[in-house]
Amino acid sequence: MKKLSVLAALAVLLLAGCSIPEVETVKFPGTDHYQVTFIGDIHYDGPQYHIKPMPERAKRLHFTQWQGASQQVLAAAAEQSKKDTAFVVQLGDMIQGDCDNADLQGAAYQDIFAMLKKYFAGKMLLAVRGNHGHRGLSDAKYAPERTLVPLIKKELGRDIKMVGTNYAVRYGKDLYIFYDYLPKNSGKLAIDALNSNADARHVFFLTHLPMFPCSIGNPGWVVPQFKELIPLLARRKAIVINAHTHSMSDIVYKCDAGILPQITVTSMGREWLKKPKSEIRYKSFDEWKKNIRPAFYKNPKYKWSFENLQYFKNEDFIRYRVGHLEPSGFVKIVINAEKVSAHIFTDNSGKPSKTIVLKDK
Repeated sequence: MKKLSVLAALAVLLLAGCSIPEVETVKFPGTDHYQVTFIGDIHYDGPQYHIKPMPERAKRLHFTQWQGASQQVLAAAAEQSKKDTAFVVQLGDMIQGDCDNADLQGAAYQDIFAMLKKYFAGKMLLAVRGNHGHRGLSDAKYAPERTLVPLIKKELGRDIKMVGTNYAVRYGKDLYIFYDYLPKNSGKLAIDALNSNADARHVFFLTHLPMFPCSIGNPGWVVPQFKELIPLLARRKAIVINAHTHSMSDIVYKCDAGILPQITVTSMGREWLKKPKSEIRYKSFDEWKKNIRPAFYKNPKYKWSFENLQYFKNEDFIRYRVGHLEPSGFVKIVINAEKVSAHIFTDNSGKPSKTIVLKDK
């Protein structure tokens, strides 16, 4: 079990508790029993957002694929969200990005946001930044601040202070921390939100990057401030919900401060409507690590990522299931006073492929 520095953790708490929160918590009256729909990566794209010719593989992957199966995922998610759903969360990589400038990248944000609003009519739509949001040419990296942030503020109904896409929402008794991995002070902002909502019943940490490594592409790419946040979130019996990896996963981690579950969501649509797979791709952290490409360990530019991996040990995980369902769909979180459950949908049958209890008092 991971040993914690008690003095260090207390110092972080005291420092955060004495400061004035830089991110306002937006409060909404809530109910004791409700649902939230979570959409993962969708990488919306189209030829109208690019000046330079796109490679054929990119066209096939991001134009044609998205227009078909991904919209079927959204339609099914919208159908499931009609009843008892308080709001909808998109967990980053809403767009593919790689546009030639911020205007084109911003147009992609505006168009997909409008499309999502049509699918989820009458529901508040919230989001976090993904790594593709600021990936592009010229000034494209500024698109999230220029376009996505105003869209989020409009959904919240007020011009709140935000740092990147860091913000917090209090829905009734429950706290939702929207975490943007890019700003250097994001960890402190999350801690401020935790401290200023000490009485929250359930705490949800919503992030694009995972808290616990589960992606083969860049295995150690996790929330930058994970070492400080894990014990604080575990102590609050929080739940982490992320995207990024393009594969569903279900992980439960333990440390001296407590237990911290993580659910990963992807909505790319490539496997939509195919028969769900019953096998688990990786059943342990050690098994997952064995499948990392050897070249990753030899590449100097991934040294920092490799160092992140060394923090985690196989025995730290109560449960580690990565890619255990079809790698596309959506998740409906059902919340009440006693229990929080994740209902994972991987086809349009209207029935979850799997239901996982994340918290049970």
